[in-house]
Amino acid sequence: MQMDEKYKLIKFSQLFFFQILISLIVIILFQQTFLLKPNIILGHLLVICCINLFFIVLGLLINSKNLIHYHGITKYFISSLYGIYIILLYYTYIFSFLGKSFNSRIYTSQIIMGYLKHTNGLFDALSVSPLLVYTGLFFIPLLILIVFLWMTPFIHQGFQVFKKCISIHYFHNTLIYVRVNIIVFLLLSGFVFGTVLVKHSSISSRLFRMEEPVVSFFLKNNDPFQGQIISDDHEDVRIRHDYPKNINFQKKNIIIIVIDALRSDHLGLFGYKRKTSPFLDSLYASGDLTKIKLSFSVAGASFAGINGILRSKIWANMGYNNFSLQQLLKDQGYEINFLVSGDHTHFYGLKSFYGKNSDFNYYIDGSTTKKYIIADDRIIFEGLENIKNYQNNPSYFHFHLNSAHDAGIKLDKFKIFKPASARQLNIENYTNRYDNGIFQADNYVKEIFKRLSSKGYLQNSMVVITADHGEALGERGEFGHVKNVYTDQLLIPILIYDSDKFQYKNTDFATSLDIAPTIVDRLGLPVPESWEGKSLLSKTNRTYTFHQMGQDYAIINYMGNAKYKYVYNSKTHQQAVFELNSDPYERRNIIDSLETQYVYSLRGQLTQFGLKPFK
Repeated sequence: MQMDEKYKLIKFSQLFFFQILISLIVIILFQQTFLLKPNIILGHLLVICCINLFFIVLGLLINSKNLIHYHGITKYFISSLYGIYIILLYYTYIFSFLGKSFNSRIYTSQIIMGYLKHTNGLFDALSVSPLLVYTGLFFIPLLILIVFLWMTPFIHQGFQVFKKCISIHYFHNTLIYVRVNIIVFLLLSGFVFGTVLVKHSSISSRLFRMEEPVVSFFLKNNDPFQGQIISDDHEDVRIRHDYPKNINFQKKNIIIIVIDALRSDHLGLFGYKRKTSPFLDSLYASGDLTKIKLSFSVAGASFAGINGILRSKIWANMGYNNFSLQQLLKDQGYEINFLVSGDHTHFYGLKSFYGKNSDFNYYIDGSTTKKYIIADDRIIFEGLENIKNYQNNPSYFHFHLNSAHDAGIKLDKFKIFKPASARQLNIENYTNRYDNGIFQADNYVKEIFKRLSSKGYLQNSMVVITADHGEALGERGEFGHVKNVYTDQLLIPILIYDSDKFQYKNTDFATSLDIAPTIVDRLGLPVPESWEGKSLLSKTNRTYTFHQMGQDYAIINYMGNAKYKYVYNSKTHQQAVFELNSDPYERRNIIDSLETQYVYSLRGQLTQFGLKPFK
């Protein structure tokens, strides 16, 4: 091979080398920024190398002698195709960083398409100027494509030299058909390998669990349980089938309002110094609202938190077909309505866990709204406009608000605490934004009450206001959720509005698992045997409650006037014990001051998560 051709081959190889190098730098920054497991680096490089191998083989095929007469077109086709791949990779990195920053999860392509339906809403969601959004979404990708089209002669020459190199070193010049067949074989092999990589359940699940950006952004995540073993696909089918029907009970309207990421200690009725919740405070002051003094979610993530409320099961015991509250009520003749902010259709397939389309009398979320961006809580009122007036038809309403969530749209009129810049990640800004979101959510709850009352649903109702999980506001250097199992990320309110001013016996301590049993018990229906929570109509508490997030697990032992919390990490085997009454934010690890046998007893409860207690 001549020196000029060798130089061209080296330059051509650098195109792929530098692209992989940039991908390596980006994934390391991603891993370090969000403190992810290091194996995400290898996983991402595997995906990137497979895609680059595919393009190399595809380029060789297109530049084969059989297609020589079409090179005027094909040479621009391959450079355009590679440029589009770089653009998609660029989008992947942008939305991976944005998703982890605002939502603690990578934004998927389906969710992003929902945002793009209402482009103007992106300006509020990202708190940036329209010029910056348009530059990032359109102008830079266009520039990338132009650069690759400009590089077409160079890319074409590179493939020609690469093809010639293969011919000289491995094949006789007369065996053209052999070379073509080998290239086709490599192309098909690469396609099959790539398909297996992204479709095979074990490989794709591992890539999802490590949050590899390309797979997480482009493919649907079919593993909401994050690798946990579930019993089977028919967990509670028998229990639902055998549950009593056509029995007499109080057919009160049931309304659950979930405010995403809401901590109870940032509400006035729990003693917070700021006036973030004037409506809820007024309900409580008038005696119309019952509060549980201390309550926790089962996890620091939405999927487990929401399903913990509706299915009364901890994450480790959850499956695809658990008997849920809405299923129970539907079987008893209730109309089922879900009005939720956020794209629950595509976020871990949450909608599919609420029910099938035929199960809903009405459903709206961020993927079906016609007026607002995905995380705008005004979607709920868009939906309420389509709800008919109450006509003695018992109804279940499930609302989900994103105002308090960092990704939730916050209107200017509710921004009363400043500074609250989304572009400065510090305790003051983050807390102000968070409190502004709570103030907005409180106003929206007031409006929900008003509209339900005007339609006649509130007059004979039971309303539960709660959250799916808490939110870190700088504790331990963390912001957001999906981090650990400490108080800041599990602390939630459980507030009950009952039109009959019913007296609940246990108002001291509860978890989100207790909500569904309380509702069913209040109606006078039997609590399903598969549910793990306990009705708050009962005065006694459960001895143990169980909480988890990733590799972190927590067990709260309710003992008389004390609440001991055992925290364990399954990777490092680090453990700690806190007494929540005297140390609610877990600043003092007292494990060394406790009797060894008692610590062993707490550790033994790890079997509830499917873990083997370590020695």
